[in-house]
Amino acid sequence: MAKEARQSWLDKRLRRIALALVIFVVFVVCMVVGWYRTSLAPVSSRTSLTKVVVHTGESVGAVARDLAARGLVRSATAFSLYGRLHGALVIQAGTYALSPNMGIPHIFAKLSGGDVISEAVNVTIPEGYDIADIAATLQRDGVCTAPSFLRAVQASDYTQPFLQQLAGRKQIRYRLEGYLFPDTYQFLRGENPQDIVNEMLNDFATRVLTPANLKLMRAQGLSLNQVVTEASLVENEAEVEQERPLIASVIDNRLRLHMRLQIDATVDYAIGHHLAVVTDADIMDAKNAYNTYLVTGLPPGPICSPGLASIEAVLHPAHTQYLYYVAKGDGSGEHYFAKTYAQQLHNEMLREQNLQHAHS
Repeated sequence: MAKEARQSWLDKRLRRIALALVIFVVFVVCMVVGWYRTSLAPVSSRTSLTKVVVHTGESVGAVARDLAARGLVRSATAFSLYGRLHGALVIQAGTYALSPNMGIPHIFAKLSGGDVISEAVNVTIPEGYDIADIAATLQRDGVCTAPSFLRAVQASDYTQPFLQQLAGRKQIRYRLEGYLFPDTYQFLRGENPQDIVNEMLNDFATRVLTPANLKLMRAQGLSLNQVVTEASLVENEAEVEQERPLIASVIDNRLRLHMRLQIDATVDYAIGHHLAVVTDADIMDAKNAYNTYLVTGLPPGPICSPGLASIEAVLHPAHTQYLYYVAKGDGSGEHYFAKTYAQQLHNEMLREQNLQHAHS
């Protein structure tokens, strides 16, 4: 009798354990199914497009990790699992326009179906454009709105290593001014503005921060901010290619003697809009650190995006004793250069004669 009772107790215990296991398994399955269904949903309702490049031979797992890192899917694991469950493990190489409001099924359909970008926008950012100019250009070309780009420029989550060298600067209008490289880009209509900024910053790092340029900066004891800031001044002042090193030499010579640079373009930037002619009243109105008529030394940061030629001119300036220059006013885009103020006054007289001759 005791043996039968013990067997009955054991059977009940086993049934309880089995039931507990079943309940646990059902609970786990429900949790996994719930997680999976949640992971398939869109990350957010944002419709801004992100450009994603899938390279030939790239694995689904690698693409999944890239999408998760960009905030386009909730889970790389769920993305890969979706592909296995739906037999769509092959995705097509190409460039895609994806957004956080798509969800994994929509994104996988695009990638496995080869729904690549058919229309992109070629946007040219000329040398000498400042961030406001770049924002206006992107809006004009239908890539993104100017306000959304300006907000993206002020974001602090960009990870390019060279940005660490820009920390600690004071009285800066835009932290990234000068570091959005002027070039021709291929963007999407409605592209995420932060992706645009990232692409331009990466282009700057590739084109400007070459081993040769970095070596020259170290040899001359120049910081990245000094080089790009001076180059932005050269970019605004030089119209003729061969004069860039000469203008760089004037800036260097004046800095060495602690003379104010007195560059009109810095007044434009200090005021916040482009001026046809800089007047004495404009100079006095623009009382901030960018105005080189009122402040000695370089501005706190660049005033535009300089091109490679201006950066090269700063790293390879001409060796002169010039302290002044003035535009010839004859339509050539060239300048007269002078070592003394008396020579500068003579050159300004020549400029007036050229202007009068042009209008006669």
